[in-house]
Amino acid sequence: MNKLKEIRTYLPFARNTFQKLISYKANVIIFMFGDLLMLAVTYYLWKAIYGSSSEAVINGFTLNQMIIYVFITFLTSLMTSVDISQDISREVLDGSIAINLVRPINYEKRMFFQGLGNVFYNFIVIFLITFMLTTFLFYRYFGYINVINIIIYFISIVLGILISFYFSYIFGLFSFKITNMWGMSQIMQAIIQLLSGTLIPIAFFPSWAQAIVKLFPFSSVIYTPTMIYLGKLSNTEIIVSLGIQVFWIVLLMIIAKSMWKSMIKNLTVVGG
Repeated sequence: MNKLKEIRTYLPFARNTFQKLISYKANVIIFMFGDLLMLAVTYYLWKAIYGSSSEAVINGFTLNQMIIYVFITFLTSLMTSVDISQDISREVLDGSIAINLVRPINYEKRMFFQGLGNVFYNFIVIFLITFMLTTFLFYRYFGYINVINIIIYFISIVLGILISFYFSYIFGLFSFKITNMWGMSQIMQAIIQLLSGTLIPIAFFPSWAQAIVKLFPFSSVIYTPTMIYLGKLSNTEIIVSLGIQVFWIVLLMIIAKSMWKSMIKNLTVVGG
């Protein structure tokens, strides 16, 4: 009963984020166009790579599997995008953080539900239809659909959303000490794009690099769900991968709470 009441308390923050995204359609369309352009470039790049190669299978991927990989990584990245670090940074800069901190609500939970508003929007507006089309394309290419893998894929996505949120939350807390986070944010986004398997499948990395990268949280957010969807992981590997995701959630939660207690003591508000 208390949990239900708590959800009702924070649900308006998710609703407000959703409505804000609906209202500013032009911004969403511009960002969507950029993402689709990047998706198209990646698609034709891999077609060119396979077209110029004498091998039908490169690092365990056929061309059809790579095409599905490109689409699924795009969709997974879209669904697990819970970047609330900019929201935290903006509140510190304009001084509204001071007002929000005296409100009788948990700041971490409030940020989480704001992030969920973005997830709901992406799911309804973009993900749902595109995922069904991609799954249909998968069926056209391979002649079957593995329902179990799809179910586990969604479980892995939920875990990925939690990892993404806590990582972004922790990163956002640095704005309590660093006034301009833009530069750091751009560098971090580039690192995430590379280490999450979004740009290049981790299977294409050297063996020693694969072992290291898979231990970082970035690969758990995008690469793990994608490989589960493609059926590239054995049952044992799926269990281990989900276990690593749970491990990162717990660890990042602990780090987030410790950082919050430390940062809040010496918060400097710039605006106001």
